[in-house]
Amino acid sequence: MNIELSERLRIDYPKAVFGSLMVRGVKNMKQCEKLEKRKRELENWIRKAYDATGNSIIEGYRAHFKRWKKTYPIEFQIKTIRKGGAFPKVSVLVDSMFMAELKNRILTSGHDLDEIRGDLIFDVSRGGERYVKLNGEEQGAKAGDVLLRDGEGLLATVLFGPARRTSITPETRNVLYLAWCPYGIGEELIRGHLEDIRSNLELAYETLEVGIGIYV
Repeated sequence: MNIELSERLRIDYPKAVFGSLMVRGVKNMKQCEKLEKRKRELENWIRKAYDATGNSIIEGYRAHFKRWKKTYPIEFQIKTIRKGGAFPKVSVLVDSMFMAELKNRILTSGHDLDEIRGDLIFDVSRGGERYVKLNGEEQGAKAGDVLLRDGEGLLATVLFGPARRTSITPETRNVLYLAWCPYGIGEELIRGHLEDIRSNLELAYETLEVGIGIYV
């Protein structure tokens, strides 16, 4: 499976960078006590030490969402935890990603690798492309937004998130995490973010077969 950036994306988003973490041969679990402990530590850090003032990562995403009069969802999720909320308990494969998302503020999607058809292409929406979101609702993409598609159609957009078709489930055994950075973030920051996901997973799995990629 190849991951590519379209020519239109390179023109419309010349600073765009994407990252991938591929993990094979894992049995998804509902929870892991070591991961739950790390959640509590991360929650405490967000409440006591987190500061988004002047953060260039947040500013880049905020500008993208503002074009369509929307707000960056990670900001809302961070505020929820700062007000006393807690990380959800979905599954180890999902929670490991979400924890790194909030720690690093980098938009990330998770996909069941076995449900992807053919190669992946990051592209720019022409407007109107449709797909079914995680909640089962059909959604049309907004012209100018960044999207991901495989041989069968859309898998995610920045504004509306991933498709249900390749969502991580209890039966998932091979997973692909993708970091979305349409306004440019240093490659080392993206690599570090993906390594954080890997570190979270290592709390639950003794051995991991992984591969990391960066795409510009």
